Amino acid sequence: MSATTTTTTLKEAAGARALSVRWIIGARDDLVWFIGSVVTSYALFALYVGGLVPLVPMVAAWAILVDAPHVFATFSRTYFDREERRARGRLLRWSLLFFAAGPLAVLAGLGFLFFFLAALWAYYHLVKQHYGFMVLYKKKNGDLDRADNFLDRAFLLLAFTYPFVAFVARDPEALTRVPEALRGWLGVLEGALLALTAAAAVAWVVRQAQRAFLRLPLDVPKYLLLAAAVPMHWVVLLTPMPHKPIAIVAMLTVYHNLQYHRLVWFHNRKYARAGEARARHGAAEFISRRLAHYLLLGVVFGVWYQVPRQLVNHAADPEAFVTQLASGFLWGYALLHYYLDSKIWRVRRDPSVGRALRME
Repeated sequence: MSATTTTTTLKEAAGARALSVRWIIGARDDLVWFIGSVVTSYALFALYVGGLVPLVPMVAAWAILVDAPHVFATFSRTYFDREERRARGRLLRWSLLFFAAGPLAVLAGLGFLFFFLAALWAYYHLVKQHYGFMVLYKKKNGDLDRADNFLDRAFLLLAFTYPFVAFVARDPEALTRVPEALRGWLGVLEGALLALTAAAAVAWVVRQAQRAFLRLPLDVPKYLLLAAAVPMHWVVLLTPMPHKPIAIVAMLTVYHNLQYHRLVWFHNRKYARAGEARARHGAAEFISRRLAHYLLLGVVFGVWYQVPRQLVNHAADPEAFVTQLASGFLWGYALLHYYLDSKIWRVRRDPSVGRALRME
């Protein structure tokens, strides 16, 4: 083979790799559930800001019908899975102490700090899921160069952190939920984060241009995910609206919820594939045997968990001691979900998760 032929062949091979388009489930499912479901966040945003939907019905319907069932989805593959209880028994038992964290903090006079930290963890949980989906796409598409890993992580974390800090710094209602000692620093932090976010964005764009110039594969699903999630957070967090600290929770989280439901349902197909699944997995197999089972039980859990929480959140005296105790206890469901989520989706450390998600 001549040198000219060899060069041509290499260029053609590089050109064939110029775009990498490998999905977690498949193009249709990923585009609808992991990327396109961001339209639900924009829909809630438009309906509420446009005055078409009142705050309390919007938040209550989302919490009971969508958000609480996604917490149940975590439990479906942990506490309800006989095999998981055997493998992670200690983790699952000790994690139940999150139900005591809030009441103990209130009893110790640290309720204000507890609710502040719980809210920060809630937002970090959203960001961490976007990061997790990005990593899944990076693994699927062989996008694991050290420089790209660093820039992707830095850009994503900064792009989600800046608008959140800007929202807290500018919204009077949000400021009341921040410890007084931290309020004076929010303006400085906002400015620093804006500069860092701009620098990270420039560096990230330059790196993508470099990859294109070098004919390195461009991770299309990763780009689509970032294009869906990042602007939505900026739009929701930086737009003025009434009762913003409550309203944005539903707007930001509904996208996260739908992503998670689809990922869990895909993961839980392992129960149908496993031999003698009912004996091995117990109730988890029944929950995932039919979509109707999964949805109905999720809504039942939503009523069990979120109806009391919504009543507490909208109590006549939210500062009352008993109300604070109840709110602290009910936060335990969310904290338990956040913590378990950080443990059960580690593809590298748990090969069974990688197999269930078909990461090979």
